[in-house]
Formats: sequence, C-alpha cells, structure tokens
Amino acid sequence: MGKKGGKKKDGKKPEPQEEIDPDLKELSVPNLRDRIDAFQYRFVKISKDRNYMQLEKDMVNRFYDITKSEVKQIEAELLDMDSRMEMLERDHRVLIKVHEQKVQNLEYEHKESRRQVHTDGEEAISEERKMHSDRVKDMSSEKLLIKKDLREQQLQNEEDVRMMRVGFAKNLMKLRENFDHNHQTLLQQYEQQVEELKIDMELRRKVEIHEIEERKNQHINDLLRNHQEAFDEIKAYYNDITHDNLQLIKNLKDEIQDMKDREKKNQKKMQVLTQENKDLSEPLQKKLEEQKELEEKLKSYTKDKMALKNLRAHNKQLEEKTTEAKQEYRGTEEKYRKLDKEREDLSRRFQKAVREIARKAELGKNAVLEKKLEALTAQFDEKQAQLTEVLTVAKLDPTIVASVTKKLEQLLGTKNRQIKDLQHEVHQCTKAYNDTIRVYETKLPNLGIESEEIGFEEIQSATSRMPARLVAKAN
Repeated sequence: MGKKGGKKKDGKKPEPQEEIDPDLKELSVPNLRDRIDAFQYRFVKISKDRNYMQLEKDMVNRFYDITKSEVKQIEAELLDMDSRMEMLERDHRVLIKVHEQKVQNLEYEHKESRRQVHTDGEEAISEERKMHSDRVKDMSSEKLLIKKDLREQQLQNEEDVRMMRVGFAKNLMKLRENFDHNHQTLLQQYEQQVEELKIDMELRRKVEIHEIEERKNQHINDLLRNHQEAFDEIKAYYNDITHDNLQLIKNLKDEIQDMKDREKKNQKKMQVLTQENKDLSEPLQKKLEEQKELEEKLKSYTKDKMALKNLRAHNKQLEEKTTEAKQEYRGTEEKYRKLDKEREDLSRRFQKAVREIARKAELGKNAVLEKKLEALTAQFDEKQAQLTEVLTVAKLDPTIVASVTKKLEQLLGTKNRQIKDLQHEVHQCTKAYNDTIRVYETKLPNLGIESEEIGFEEIQSATSRMPARLVAKAN
C-alpha cells in the first residue's frame, strides 16, 4: 500500500478510460450479462416502437396531403357555387320585377271588374226591388181571397159538426136501448141457469150424504167387531195370567217353608260359629298386633331400602366422578408433561438461539436476531401462561405447585442471567466491530485507500462511540 501511495505522489496518471457507473462495478459477470440482455431487449423494443411511430408519422403526412387536396377541391366547388348563386340571384331579381309588373296589371283589371260589378249590382238591386213590390201586392190580394175562403170553410165546417152531433146522439140512444134489452135477456138466462144449478147441487148433496152415512155405519160395524175380538183376546190373556199367578203363589209357599227350615238349620250353625268366633278372637287379636308390628317394620324397611338405593346411586356417581377426575388428572398430567417438554424444548431452542445470536453478531445481523429473540421470548411467555393454566385446571397440591414454580423460577433466573451475559457479550463484540471499522476508515485514507473501497458497514447498536471495554454490564 505504501508503494501505491508513492506512485500517486510521483504523478504517473493511468490511461484515460471511460467512467463506469459505480453500480455496474459492484455487479458480477452474470448480472452484467443479464443487464446486457435487458438493455438489448429494450433496444429492440425501442427500435420497433420507433419504426411504428415512423409509420404512423408517414400515414399522418399522407392523410394531411389527401385532406389538403380535398380542401382545395372543396374551395373550388365553393367558388363555383358562389358564381351560381350570383347568377340565380340576378335571375331571381328579374323574375321579381316581372312578377311585380304582372301584379300591377292584375290590380288594374281587378279595379275595373270591381267597378263593373258594382254598377251591375246596383241595376240588379233596383230591378229586384221593383219585382219585390209587385210580388207583395199580388200576395196581399191573394191573402184577402184566402181569408174569405177560410171564413166560408169555417161556417161550412160548423154546420157539418152540428149535424154530426145530432146523428151521434140518435145513434147513442139506439145503442142504449139495445144494451138494456140485451141486459134483461141475459139476466133472465143466468137466473134460469142458477136455478138449474141449485137443483143439481141439492141432488148431489143428498147423494153424498147417503154415501157418507153408509160408510159411517160400515165403520161402526167394523169397530164393534174388532172391539169384541180384542176383548176376547184380553180375557184369555188375563185368564192365563191368573192361572200362572196361582201356580206361582203355590210354589212360593213351598219355597217359604223350605227357607224356614233352612233358617232353623242356619241358626244352629250360627250358634256354633259364634262360639268358634269367641274362641278364635284372642288369637286373632294377637295376630293383628303382630301384623301391625310387621307393617311398621315394612314401612321402615321400604325407607331403608330407598335410602340404600340412593346411597348406592350416590356411590356410583362418586365412583364415576372419581374415575373422571382420575382421567382428567391423567390428561392434565400428560398435558403438564407435554408443556414441560415444550418448555424444555423452548429453553433449548432459546439457548440455541442465544448461541446463534452470539455467533452471528460478528457478521452484522444483530437486529434480525434481536427480533427473533423477542419472538422466542413472547412464545416462551405464552407457553409459561399455558403451563400456569394447566396447573390451575389440574388442581394439584399447592405445595407441589409452589415447589415446581420455585424450581422453574430458579431455572428461568439462571437462563435470564445467561441471556443478559450473552447480550452483554454481543454488545461488546458489536462495539469492538464498529470501533475497528471506524479505525480502518480513519487510517486507510492516509494510506491512499478511499473509504468507499473498504466495503464494511457498521452494525446498528445501542452502544455509544466511547472507547472499547467500557460497555456497562447489566445486573
């Protein structure tokens, strides 16, 4: 390095070269080839885009030329149309003048015809008035004649009406006479018919009365005959009943005699039975007392039996609960073993992670390992909480739990102290590493080596920039 610095002092400059991008200097050969391929791909793409844009530009220019020629053609057509419009406007003015002349001629002709029509109308009106006056005179004379004829016609009609009234009165008298005569004849005829009907109805009434009397007599005879037959039947029925009752009375008398005999025999038996009853009453009383005692015992027996049954059921439930508690205890014990195993595994992993952190601290990955350490610590705390929950669910002896927790706390205390010692060592190593880099950065430029060429970076740490071996150890 000293020789290199001497050469620089001698002033020998290297050959001029193109400046290379510092980003490209740090790339490897495969990365550079990838960059070259990417740049070539971009170059091809850009050239294609340029050709496409050139085609678009040529097309736009072509469209512009076509549009320009079309504009010129349209302008020529517009000029032609303007000339045509001027010609049409001139012709239109001429036509308007001709039309105005025609209108003036027509107005003059209209005035003349109007004047002629007015004179003709006045002459026609005067003639019409004369004709109207003559017609009125004729009509008035005709009216007088019509009135005269009407008066004569009215007189004639009044005479005719009077004659017709006289004729109607005569005819009415004749009709009344005919009606009265017919009415009298009809009355006589109907009175004769009524008399004949009365005679016929009287005969019919007599015949019907005779028939009704015959039917009544026949019905009375039938009733008498039926009554006699029913009376004979009832008489025979009651005779049979009387005979049967007499026979029944005789039989009942015989039965009464038999019953009296049986009653005497039963009285004798009753006396014997009463004597036997008296003899058996004392043993019966004793047996009844024994029965009461046995019933009392039976009542207590049922109660004892129910109590025994309840006790057996309660005992069975207690046994089931005991088995369940044992199974639960085994399960919790198994969980405790698993959690203890996981805790030991976590502690081993934790120690391994700590060792890994101590090993990788020299390589500049302290921050990542600290995050991992925090995650493992959180996981360890979670497992510790699960362990406490299992211990509470297991309902173990408090002394055992206290001893186990005390041992765990002691173990964790030792592990925590080891962790703190390792963290202190990590901080010391980080501090030494950073101090070494800072020394290199201050010394190497004096030897002609730039700081960018060193390639080392400081590790982020909470330590200060004081001299080494001054990191305080956490208690």
